[in-house]
Amino acid sequence: MRHLLRAAPLWALTASVVLVTGCAGHQRDNYVRDRAATAAYEQPLAQLWPEVKAIMDERGYSWRELPNQFVLETEWLDSGGGTLGPTSSTRYLIEGVTLADGRAVLRALRTDRVQQSVGVSYATDKGNGRPSTGGLADENGVGRSASGLAPAQKASYRDLDLELEFFRKLNPKGATALEAEASAKYP
Repeated sequence: MRHLLRAAPLWALTASVVLVTGCAGHQRDNYVRDRAATAAYEQPLAQLWPEVKAIMDERGYSWRELPNQFVLETEWLDSGGGTLGPTSSTRYLIEGVTLADGRAVLRALRTDRVQQSVGVSYATDKGNGRPSTGGLADENGVGRSASGLAPAQKASYRDLDLELEFFRKLNPKGATALEAEASAKYP
């Protein structure tokens, strides 16, 4: 017991160093992501747009584009779930805008959807093998089944992580400078 009490200050010091280091890492990541969200590109959208589409292609998305505009909307991409649980899927709306000064910005709106399959199967009278009404008002409904999806739950938000990925791939020098700035600010 006495040995454990002597080791406690060392253990507490080690834990606090890990926590502080972890916090600084999160602060750096948040700083970089938030600063990248306000970034404007010097290149014209026509030059950036093929790279944006390549990034979305790497992520497995297919999309529709508005002709002669820098707007694309992806199809829903399943991201998990199965027959016994809810399924989730994601889609994006990516928009490129040219500012008055000629610079360009990219914005990514993400929508997540969760759906649950529902099903109703029929009941039979086990005693004689005939369908049982099971309390149904419509005896013609006995022996049938119905299935479908419960109402989808959706949430949309600006995806700053995707915008940061765009920034890192489309402006590597700017991203490196931003990382160095974050490391200096949050060592």
